[in-house]
Amino acid sequence: MFKKVIELKNKGAKASAVISLIGGAFAYVAGSAEGMPFPWILQGIGVVLFTYSIYIATAYLFKRHALEIIPAHGEGGDGETEYDLVIYETTGTRERKVCDVPVSNVDFIRVVDKKNKKTVALDRKNKDRYTYDAQFASQRRIEIAITSGDEVASILLTYDEDVLNALLRAGARMI
Repeated sequence: MFKKVIELKNKGAKASAVISLIGGAFAYVAGSAEGMPFPWILQGIGVVLFTYSIYIATAYLFKRHALEIIPAHGEGGDGETEYDLVIYETTGTRERKVCDVPVSNVDFIRVVDKKNKKTVALDRKNKDRYTYDAQFASQRRIEIAITSGDEVASILLTYDEDVLNALLRAGARMI
């Protein structure tokens, strides 16, 4: 029914990774200079900046998410087709399924922005939390609240208008 690879514009992540990589190299080399008092401080800062640049690259630059809403096997009790929400995560050339949930288990969806960010954080506190948002410093996200058996979970996705509309068409309720 619906499939979308969420395209990201991570200019901030690219800039942060490059700046921290250059800053880390500069700090590490400066710490190795002859006659530098306490060289381990600058070298430690260099290692921290290197680590940060690797984190930014792996978390925001090398990951892609695809969302698919497909008809489930069989029909619902009222003759309506039921749908499954499937999320794939691609890192490099490796794609793996990270989420497969019936849309009928979705309690609600909502858009998370600056206004309700604290409320959403408090609501998610006692739930299993999954984040499939590889947008660096994103201002808006989609939260999907799910109850499946004993599990109560909250999924955060990169905001995309097409994804939001597809979830609504599949039967999810927005609050």
